[in-house]
Amino acid sequence: MTDRLGGFLGYGGIVPHTDDHPLGEHWDIGWRLSRNAWGHGYATEAATAALIDAFERLGLPQVLAYTAAENVRSQAVMNRLGMQRRVDLDFAGHYDGYGLWNGLVWVATP
Repeated sequence: MTDRLGGFLGYGGIVPHTDDHPLGEHWDIGWRLSRNAWGHGYATEAATAALIDAFERLGLPQVLAYTAAENVRSQAVMNRLGMQRRVDLDFAGHYDGYGLWNGLVWVATP
């Protein structure tokens, strides 16, 4: 994503994960935006387009999203997308450079 002047705002989309992920094989939706792009609806807009593509073109049965407990902005996007919170899928794992990370999980279905 870029702004009207060509400045980088961030990105969003879906990515496949293999069975070596704590949640096994699945598709994950995510977004990363520059701080100056927060609060303008860009994450919701990009994620909405990605979910439409995932379900309509790719025919995926579900898409997962996860974030840290303190990332309330991403949780708000997941809620605006109509994703369902799935406490039973929450996970923890060790990641290079991050140490132990706890993922809270949401699920989108067509």
